[in-house]
Amino acid sequence: MSLKNNPPRRSALIWASVGLVGVLAIFAPGVLGIDGFDGGFAMQVMGLFVGIAGLTGAIIYNKLARAVDGMLKEKNLLAHWTYTPEEWRRYTEKEYAEDSKARKGLFIMITVISLIIGLGWWIFTREYPLLIFSVIFGIIALTGLTAYLTTASNYRRNRKFLGEVYITLDGVYLNRQIHIWKGIGTSLEKAVYEEGTRIQPVSVSSTPPPAATAGIIIPPVFLYLTARKKAP
Repeated sequence: MSLKNNPPRRSALIWASVGLVGVLAIFAPGVLGIDGFDGGFAMQVMGLFVGIAGLTGAIIYNKLARAVDGMLKEKNLLAHWTYTPEEWRRYTEKEYAEDSKARKGLFIMITVISLIIGLGWWIFTREYPLLIFSVIFGIIALTGLTAYLTTASNYRRNRKFLGEVYITLDGVYLNRQIHIWKGIGTSLEKAVYEEGTRIQPVSVSSTPPPAATAGIIIPPVFLYLTARKKAP
């Protein structure tokens, strides 16, 4: 299956490359003759963390890539259809508006919480105000940039590719985005058909969580799927 048709495969290769860089960083001090106290130990520790992160990402995305391969080969396929340009255009614009609104609300909430924590931190310590607020505003900026790029990326993808959906026993592949409910601690809880009604995606959690649920929308059939993650 080509990387063009299977984005998770490309992501798996990228994470594997990151892991390889981490492994090289672990052995670099010995090969290059860098003393441990001159930065060699720091390079090895950083390489270890990068290597673990890369390996973890590669494993996760490789699993998703295999799932996409199976879906595109119509293995255990339940349904497959492509939307008309007009149907997908309406969905794309409405989804973009809703996504932007949701992420804006989340950004405002994180900003308020971050400022409260930063102010409380400074009041408690009365030291390093520049460092404290640099960290806080850095977090806010990173959160805002991530929200913007994610929303813009989803919107560009939906405009570039005509909507197509594959539904199998293992999950859904909706316009080059995969949602899996088959795995350790996860299962399909229910599928609800609401004719003429758009059901909003739902995310529910509690502490301690009896179950964490997440929903996705498959337009315009209005099929609402909920995957439940079982509590450990």
